[in-house]
Amino acid sequence: MRFSASLIAMILAPACLAADFAVSVGAANSFAFSPTQIFPAPGDTVTFTFLSRNHSATTTTFDTPCPPPDGGTADGFDTGFLSATTGQTPSATVTIVDTAPHFVACAQAAGAHCRMGMVMAINPTAEQPFAQFLANAVA
Repeated sequence: MRFSASLIAMILAPACLAADFAVSVGAANSFAFSPTQIFPAPGDTVTFTFLSRNHSATTTTFDTPCPPPDGGTADGFDTGFLSATTGQTPSATVTIVDTAPHFVACAQAAGAHCRMGMVMAINPTAEQPFAQFLANAVA
C-alpha cells in the first residue's frame, strides 16, 4: 500500500506544483494587460481576468502584432472577446505547454487596442524582448 501511495504522489506532483499567473485585462478602464510580461513554466496556467470594456487575449506574432490573427497563432490561444461592461469580470485560463515566447494582444477594433499598446509577453527572450514587441505594436 505504501508503494501505491508514493506512486500516486509522484504522478500528481506536477499538477500540484503548477503555478497560476494572474493577468488583469483593462484594469481601471485602461487599454493594458498587467503585468506586461510573465515567465511561466510548462504546466503553469495563466488566468486573464477582464475588468473593463470588451477585450480579448489573443496570441500574435512578434514582428507584426497588430491586428492579431483570427483565432491566435497556430501554437497559441484566443480567449475570444469577453465583456466586462455589465459589472461582471469574466476570466479565461490557458495552460502553458512550453517555454517558447508567446506574444499576446487585444484583437478588439481590428487591432486598434493592440496599436494603443494593449499587449503582453509570455516568456520573452533577449532576442525577442517585451520592449521591442511593444514598439512593434505601436509603430
